[in-house]
Amino acid sequence: MNLKRFLVVPAGAAALAVAQGAWAMDVPGPVVDPQWLNDNLDEVTVLQITGSEKAFAMAPKYETVEGKKVVSVVSGHVPGARFVDWGNVRVERMENGKKVGKLIPAKSDFEGFMQSLGVDKNDSVVIVPLGLSGSDFTKATRLYWQMKYFGHDNMALLDGGLANWLAAGFDGETGKPAAIDGGDWTATDERDEILATYAEVRQAADNPGSMQLVDARPPNQYMGVFSKSKTVPGHLPGAVNMPTSLLVRADGAAANFLPASSYESMMEFKGLDPSGPMITYCNSGNLASGVWFVASEIAGNDNVELYDGSMKEYGMYADEGATSVNPANIY
Repeated sequence: MNLKRFLVVPAGAAALAVAQGAWAMDVPGPVVDPQWLNDNLDEVTVLQITGSEKAFAMAPKYETVEGKKVVSVVSGHVPGARFVDWGNVRVERMENGKKVGKLIPAKSDFEGFMQSLGVDKNDSVVIVPLGLSGSDFTKATRLYWQMKYFGHDNMALLDGGLANWLAAGFDGETGKPAAIDGGDWTATDERDEILATYAEVRQAADNPGSMQLVDARPPNQYMGVFSKSKTVPGHLPGAVNMPTSLLVRADGAAANFLPASSYESMMEFKGLDPSGPMITYCNSGNLASGVWFVASEIAGNDNVELYDGSMKEYGMYADEGATSVNPANIY
């Protein structure tokens, strides 16, 4: 196993790896720290997915606490970053004759989206989330998963996101996103091995124990205390709850990822085999991308799928026998 897949690279620890193909350079792992990004800012394409365009343009705010300058409002952007509008990352489209929202776009559509961000096919990409919570990171992990599904591998997330960048003392750039030329990014693959379909999930749900199912939603949704519209209450039969709040830890002003061993220990505690086949899901395939990322990219499990439609799509089949476990028994 290639260790660089799941090690967070500490500041100044790893020498820059020279690309062996057409890449401008190799990112050293799925997660990089602010110092590494600052040192290599001219060599990578930064995609920032932190909220509104207004917040992207606004200067961050600071205050002094016990004589130390700390960030009080996380805004602005990493210098040179391209603004990614979260609302355009996923789309509504037909799946098995049903209109399902918030799915991965068709190949040509996603290719056009990436080109509109000025991304080239050989770019080394670093994706920057806001970095204040686990749910912030899942927007970045979702974009990462979609890029990987369509063949892009040379990319990483910024640990702690924009919050960590600012807390590390690096400047946040302000102003509206700069005009950029269209890129030549090309979708080279469709990796079905990281995408789970309704049919696969239904097979697993109808035969509990045949596949590890991991529910990334908050416990109240997993237990059926609260149900989103268009979803069945509770969780898939046999599913284990691993909410997004477990994926990061607060480290000063930012939320950072954990070591691979921590995720493996948590999964084992939950009764999961960290190296075994698993499918992650949530309501719409967003939070599930966080669990997919830590299991696949950080912990190095090559057999993890994300159920794109998740409970929103699964609930559409309730009248066709798609069942859930509802411990709260409210609905």
